[in-house]
Amino acid sequence: MKQKLILERLLHKYEQSVHLYHPDVSTRRVMLRVDKKEFPEYDYENAGVRDEWNAVARELELQGLISIEWVKGRPVLSRVFLNLNHVMECYRAVGRLHPKERAEIVATRAKERLGAVTVGWIAAWRDNLCAQAQERYVVPAYCRQELTQLDELLTAFVVYDALHGETITMRAFSSRCYQDSKFFERVVRDRFLREARQYNPALSEVCEQGELGIREQLAFMGIYARPELYELSGPCVVETAAGTIDFAAATSCGLALPSTLVDHITALDLNKVDAVTFIENKTNYDEYITSERRASELAVYHGGFLSPQKRKLFAKIATGLPKDVNVSFWADIDLGGFRMFERLQQIFPGLEPMRMSAEDVEAHRANGLKRDMVYLSKLRAALDAGEFPLFQEVGEAILKYGVSIEQEAFLT
Repeated sequence: MKQKLILERLLHKYEQSVHLYHPDVSTRRVMLRVDKKEFPEYDYENAGVRDEWNAVARELELQGLISIEWVKGRPVLSRVFLNLNHVMECYRAVGRLHPKERAEIVATRAKERLGAVTVGWIAAWRDNLCAQAQERYVVPAYCRQELTQLDELLTAFVVYDALHGETITMRAFSSRCYQDSKFFERVVRDRFLREARQYNPALSEVCEQGELGIREQLAFMGIYARPELYELSGPCVVETAAGTIDFAAATSCGLALPSTLVDHITALDLNKVDAVTFIENKTNYDEYITSERRASELAVYHGGFLSPQKRKLFAKIATGLPKDVNVSFWADIDLGGFRMFERLQQIFPGLEPMRMSAEDVEAHRANGLKRDMVYLSKLRAALDAGEFPLFQEVGEAILKYGVSIEQEAFLT
């Protein structure tokens, strides 16, 4: 429809102008220059095409929606101006909401549905959405035309908040949200994670440290595509209401517990344990339990990040340990490893680093991972700000040689 095309282009310019936020402040007019760049459809050299567009423009002018400027002495359009006194009528004519109206609807809906949420990052998302909508009439791209996708996302947020930190499978979560076990994964999941990565600092941080797949990101949020497996090796006895699991029976091979079992653990017997070693890298864990682990030592595969269920299991280990047991952590010697250490230290206050010293950087620097200036500057700033006090000397060694050390370097 030719009338709609002209109005749409004028409204696009209106939305880019100061008139949208501050009406009656500027004297500049919102215009469409009739040239090949802004109005290529207007072929003034073709009399039939020109006259048809001229008639459309005159009709819009009669309706009071635009005004017209002609090339002097010729029946050729020069410029078309939006009538700012009838902007709302223009939006109705093209079947769209004014950005202010749309923003008010979006903000109101978010406030109504998320007004009582307790999850911090969801509340931060809501507050930022409302602020952007109210101050600048800006709303996410997925709710500029219609609000179905916004409603779907709000539903996911409401149900997630109602979990109060409990874990759930992705299909069960989807069923609670949409009465369809696959709808979340198929339609809403990526949008949900995109907002979570931006507004959940903990998720954002673990994503920065390394490549986390979609399923790992969801697991970090407590939504499981399938149960995680937690690997341990050593003198650990797991008690449940149904019976006992003795890890010592697996000798040096170790066993894996599914995340679904964690909530059913009634006790952990760790009385024969005199040391606990957490190892971030799977290859290093496998090598360690077969060639280095002592009989009285419990080795635990860390896996790089702490999902809610993994954190719960580690907390049970901390509670079950005898007093004065040495607990250590071995990870890549880099920013990610330092951050993992500090998060694990929240569960094990006496945690000590293992093979993460300045001497280890010196010994393995030939096989180190070369770092660019952006990374090194980030590390320098962190050390200067007093972050990672246990790793001050280690950080200086990384800066000195320009390399970080991955765990696999120790295998060579």
